[in-house]
Amino acid sequence: VTIEVWEKARGPGGRMSTNRQEFNDATVRADMGAQYLSLDSADKACAEVADMLVKEGACSAVPASVLSNTPERPSGESWKHLVGASGGVNDALKVLLGSAEVEPHYEKRVASLDAQQGQWRARPFDGSPGMFDAVVIAVPGSGVGGDNLNKIRGSWENMISAEQNKQLQAVEHDHRWSFALYLPLDCSAKCEAFFGPSAVEKVVDDGTMHMLCYQSRKVAQATNTEPAGALVVIAHTTLAWAKRNARASGRDERLLKEISERVASVLGLPGLISRLMMGSKVITWKQSHVTSPIPLNAAVGPCMLLSTQPPLLLAGDYFTESNFGGCLRSGFGAADLLAKVLKGECPPAILEAAASGDRDSGGKGTKRQGEGNKGKAGGDAGKGYSSRGKGDKGGYNSRPSDSNWQQGGWEEQKGGGGKSGNQGGKRW
Repeated sequence: VTIEVWEKARGPGGRMSTNRQEFNDATVRADMGAQYLSLDSADKACAEVADMLVKEGACSAVPASVLSNTPERPSGESWKHLVGASGGVNDALKVLLGSAEVEPHYEKRVASLDAQQGQWRARPFDGSPGMFDAVVIAVPGSGVGGDNLNKIRGSWENMISAEQNKQLQAVEHDHRWSFALYLPLDCSAKCEAFFGPSAVEKVVDDGTMHMLCYQSRKVAQATNTEPAGALVVIAHTTLAWAKRNARASGRDERLLKEISERVASVLGLPGLISRLMMGSKVITWKQSHVTSPIPLNAAVGPCMLLSTQPPLLLAGDYFTESNFGGCLRSGFGAADLLAKVLKGECPPAILEAAASGDRDSGGKGTKRQGEGNKGKAGGDAGKGYSSRGKGDKGGYNSRPSDSNWQQGGWEEQKGGGGKSGNQGGKRW
């Protein structure tokens, strides 16, 4: 069995992406999305993954007592929170990919997916197409931002039934920004005073900044080393602030100035923050936490089966909840269901539902008009398209996102950061 993973970014990450910058011959890392990997150990599969990540040395457990009580973070005795043992949460994803013995292909984003002679032909924006016996797509179902199902074209769209399309279009996410600010090491006294003796993050909720995270302390605790090169703190904005600036780009210097000055005020840093900052990273999470997931189908599980011949499934946290455990549950659910389909052991009710989707081939039925899917940073480019079937008129004009600003200039990241890239594609 050969499994390929196509990911649009330069490495594994998605909403568990980690930024790296070099200062004074030292590599400094900043977790730009999820600060910790939260999963429910009451779920057997999640507990096994947590134990494996700790055993492999990729992660270490963090007591809930040092974490902030935020609405997004689940709590309870059975919940575990893991930190990257080397300073970045995306290390865990590298270990998972390695243990699965997959062939990852980075900076490879799916442009179209078409059924051909009992297989799926996946065409990337750059590079050669591939033929696969089965495909699992793990991108957001709908919404704004550079990645969602509406950005992938092809005959696969006709596999989506009207009811499935309704469910996919009903998924909702909130919107946040995150700002990593790299500061001189002599700012440590101000950071220590604000965060106290042991906290690694602190809720602010002042209308602009929701939470400030002390990445350097988190890394120091995980690695038993002192910060080197630079200190880094990460500011996560409030939902209200993100909504006010929904049309702005991550490269807007006004907004970086606003947030960095707010961080300087909270920490009590002297002088102009623009002169203190050694570097920064900005990510606009157009699709952050899932607020309205797809209701669980008890027969199918936390995923969606679109076709059995050839097999095509959808998976993602929009079938569960926005945390690492939610991602795992959907991924395991899709893998289990795919195995049943390939072995001919899929329950008739599920097969009938998928066949119903094939017959009811109204497709996504969303007619695109005008220019759409414009993009930088690895985004789509070109005119819009018209899919088969009836549907609402409209279209998405994607905005530049996930750009990396550093003092001295902007650095575009081709296909980097942001939402989880077009992952999927399994060849047997």
